[in-house]
Amino acid sequence: MAWLYGSDAVQQLSENVVLYDLAQMRGNSAVLSRIPDNIGGVYAWYRRFEIDANAINDPQVFANYILEELCKEHSAPRETKLPPAHKIKLEPETSFSKELLLKELAADSSFRQLLFMLLNNSLIFQQPLYIGKATNLYSRIRSHIREGSILRDRLADAGHKINRCRLLIIHTSYNTNTVPDSLDEDDELDNQSEEDYEFSKLASDKLVEDILSRLFLPSFTLRYG
Repeated sequence: MAWLYGSDAVQQLSENVVLYDLAQMRGNSAVLSRIPDNIGGVYAWYRRFEIDANAINDPQVFANYILEELCKEHSAPRETKLPPAHKIKLEPETSFSKELLLKELAADSSFRQLLFMLLNNSLIFQQPLYIGKATNLYSRIRSHIREGSILRDRLADAGHKINRCRLLIIHTSYNTNTVPDSLDEDDELDNQSEEDYEFSKLASDKLVEDILSRLFLPSFTLRYG
């Protein structure tokens, strides 16, 4: 059951908004073949929950699955200097104090079904993993999903697989010229410069990304704007 979206690999939510379920696509080429290469805009990565079929009817498998998901880091660690000679590192809290209650309720099939329904519709509840902008969405997404990319590795370190995530793309501009790949490499991931917008017809993308990031606090973005 889905509340706000279906179960297709690619869903056109509106004229300029598309939701991609990468878990239903085989390989990076299958993902990229569905993304136009002449469109700029804003995009967001979302965590996807893949529920073991055995967990639906097995309370122990169900409880173990939920606990495993709870133990995954839900944000990137933050580190800063504390003058004159110290630094502070903040790491996400992954402990869960209600394990016994979870295992008790797991025996109730209606509780399992309720939680499965909620996880299947997790986009309603969750904050984005990452929000970004690009003058060429095809090039930017290609750089994110390639092996060794900064975002891919950042998510993997926390137990999340980028090629099993959901990706929301909002098209805002159309480019007749190809944007050089060098502007879309991952070294621009958290510090995209104004030069990127010399190629954009809608510099408002930068403001849209900044507003969305500050409102919804993407958990694996290190800097906004």
